[in-house]
Amino acid sequence: MAALNLNANLPVYIQWPDDAALTLIQRRRAYQPLFTTTRLHDQNQLWRGIARDIRNNHIFRPTRKQCREKWNALKLGYENLERLINRNPEGYPTRTPTLHDERFHQELSDEFWRVERKYLLFN
Repeated sequence: MAALNLNANLPVYIQWPDDAALTLIQRRRAYQPLFTTTRLHDQNQLWRGIARDIRNNHIFRPTRKQCREKWNALKLGYENLERLINRNPEGYPTRTPTLHDERFHQELSDEFWRVERKYLLFN
């Protein structure tokens, strides 16, 4: 009888080192033109490249999925902290900022990811 793994579907939380998180932001910024012109389901290639860049420059070894998830967490943390700083005029739910929310707020303050997507037409 095979052993039952009760933890198989639980999310695995990893602690990103500050230097790797900063590299993630810098690489995501560098890849921004490609993200605006690449179809959403083709962006895995871009995340794979970002993960490879981090692995090549740090001891930390994230996967493309972990990079995408950390990026989304950084954006949400930035938006949350912005709400808190601006006294949340829209009344959105907020939470206590994490250390990375605070450490990387300035690095994300230009909101470079908010440029309009260039939709591709495929015949």
